[in-house]
Amino acid sequence: MMKKRKNNERKIEHLSLVGKTKSEIIDLLGDDFNFYPDDIWYYIISKTWYGRKKILYIEFEDDIVIRKSIVSMYGKIKK
Repeated sequence: MMKKRKNNERKIEHLSLVGKTKSEIIDLLGDDFNFYPDDIWYYIISKTWYGRKKILYIEFEDDIVIRKSIVSMYGKIKK
C-alpha cells in the first residue's frame, strides 16, 4: 500500500501541467474542493499521521495553467 502511494505521488510531481486547461486538470486529478473560477487550485498529494501535508498548487491565467508548485506544510492550507 505504501509503495503504491509513493508511486502515485511521484507521478503527480512529474506531471506536465503547464499549458493545460482547467477541464484537462479536472480530468487528470478530479475537482476536489476547488472553486472553478478561482485562479489558484490545490490538491493534497499526501498526509502523514503527524499532520504534515504535501500540497500541489496550480496557478491559472485565462483558465490555462501557468505554474505549479509542490509544498510541504503543517496546519491549515493557505491559498
